Amino acid sequence: MSSRVKHTQWFFFAFCCYLLSQSITVPILPLGPWVIWPCLSDVAFIFLVLTFIKCHRYTVSPSILNQRIFSVLLMIFLGCLFSYFYYLLFADPNNKGYPFFGGFQIYRLVEFFGLFWLAARIPLTQARIEIMKHIVNGVLIFVCLGVFLTWANIIPLAAVTAHLPKVGAWQHYEGISKYGTEGLGFVGYNHAYVAAQIIMLFILVVHLETNPKNNLFKTFLLLLSFFSVFISESRSGFGAMLFLCLIYLIFKPLHALSIASLVCILLVLVPVIGLQSLDISSSDGSIIDRQLTVFEANKTENLSGRDQRWAAHLAALDENPINWIIGNGFGSAVDRGDNAHMLYLEIISETGLIGLGLFLFLFYLILVYSYKVEIKEKPFFWGTFVLLFTSFSQETFYPEPALGHFLGFYLSSLAIVLRTPYLGEDSFRKEI
Repeated sequence: MSSRVKHTQWFFFAFCCYLLSQSITVPILPLGPWVIWPCLSDVAFIFLVLTFIKCHRYTVSPSILNQRIFSVLLMIFLGCLFSYFYYLLFADPNNKGYPFFGGFQIYRLVEFFGLFWLAARIPLTQARIEIMKHIVNGVLIFVCLGVFLTWANIIPLAAVTAHLPKVGAWQHYEGISKYGTEGLGFVGYNHAYVAAQIIMLFILVVHLETNPKNNLFKTFLLLLSFFSVFISESRSGFGAMLFLCLIYLIFKPLHALSIASLVCILLVLVPVIGLQSLDISSSDGSIIDRQLTVFEANKTENLSGRDQRWAAHLAALDENPINWIIGNGFGSAVDRGDNAHMLYLEIISETGLIGLGLFLFLFYLILVYSYKVEIKEKPFFWGTFVLLFTSFSQETFYPEPALGHFLGFYLSSLAIVLRTPYLGEDSFRKEI
């Protein structure tokens, strides 16, 4: 084993702990305001920082692609910091209802961007990639199992957050348990986070798995992920998962044929067993009926009040034309009653078209770089594409409480995808 790899064992172990922490993202302690209650991922991040300090001399320099991405992230952070101070100093006091939200978002950006930078510096051998693959496989199965167990009420949702006070959005778990169930698992109180977490885990699994002998297992994980996203009741997540299934199965025609045959068998059995037996439901009613509305997203009744939230944010922008350029201030979206429930409008609402331009430039680079470095299915490229699609109805890539640690998990995964190509033992010796 090279000296560099040997001296970063604890650093790599800490990152593995971070990957493991994605299996349970419910807060573990009610410390501070509910929006910053720490979860296992926060503990793993601290562990990662401490181990980096101990062995930073033996870590690798980020790849050129990761350096370029981090430069844009740094510009975004400085822009958000300036926007937040602008909001604190110049916003109308009568409209400034929750100034601490911007502070929470700054705190999360420091953590998430730090995760990207740290993950980019881990020396990765093929053996380490195999370890990460097995961890992510296990986490994906565990998360999907959790979604099923809470949906089937085998584990009541109230039991998942029994250690937390019934305040803030986390009391949602307790409320649901009083009259029904939902497939939220151990992830979060928002359907969008549950679906995004499963999708992110699946695309990372496919990226790390390069052995064609394991294609059958990957197809099993695809079906498991699809079912879990379906019962999570996230409609945008369901649409994204449908698209991912199509892209994945294009590269696996035999698997696609097998799945098509299974669907045909089910369609033949439906008249025999009756449609009522397939009426999968939760506390919100029929899941099938809810998910089918993804094909009727243009209807107002299927927007769940999003059109009213969009109107409120657009009206705030129209109050002063300069708001369209620089926004109302980072962390100010909740002053309009709620977040925009559309990532792109949320960015404009808080940081203006300048902020949106930086965001689009960042993801332009991510899409271009991931397309170039990945082979075959290009899972991270397509996964990012569909997650950007889900952002038309939710803030997928934004540091808000409802999405928990998702952005940190995504960015640390991105650092792995754009990693420096593996150098063998001889190459490491020459570097040291």
